[in-house]
Amino acid sequence: MDFSKLPQSFVLKTNHDCGGVVLVKDKESFLKDSKTFNEAMTKLTQHLNTNFYTLYREWHYKDIEPRIFVEEMLLETNANGEAKVPSDYKIHCFGKTQYIQVDTDRFVEHTRSVFDENWNVMPFSLCYPQSTMPPSKPLNLMTMLMIATRLSMPFAMLRVDLYNIQGKIIVGELTFTHGGGTERFTPNEWDRKLGDLWKLS
Repeated sequence: MDFSKLPQSFVLKTNHDCGGVVLVKDKESFLKDSKTFNEAMTKLTQHLNTNFYTLYREWHYKDIEPRIFVEEMLLETNANGEAKVPSDYKIHCFGKTQYIQVDTDRFVEHTRSVFDENWNVMPFSLCYPQSTMPPSKPLNLMTMLMIATRLSMPFAMLRVDLYNIQGKIIVGELTFTHGGGTERFTPNEWDRKLGDLWKLS
């Protein structure tokens, strides 16, 4: 990888699995700090050598050649004027939008709020604790839901991940198997309720 051709900040991300992400906020510091650099390279190498089809039978990963993508570093400004990783809006679609999952502070103190399409907080948590201060409803929520619905139309189930940076909507990724099908619902009856929405023809 030729780091000289990369911008000052960026994201390194594997294309074939979950969690293979390295945030580089300052390239010079990243390259000079041998401990941080080596840990990042070790992490990415481990992910490149992991086969999600073998582990979880996620068939859509079967024939993907593992690679590392370099993506733009997306940041938003918080109430204190500090730049931070933006909230991640993960919209679960089963023919239409059903639930909106908002992941906040993913790389610090990860919380996850789940809403219906009217922005009512749902009575369950999914793997991570619900935030004690759920995020406010985005002003452009309807546009976000329209984008998610349009992208998911050809599929019985699709999770559409969006970022909302100062009103600009950016598509992050599309996922067919949320959490590899291993994340736990609390209470667990919601696992079945969401599963019942998945209508396979």
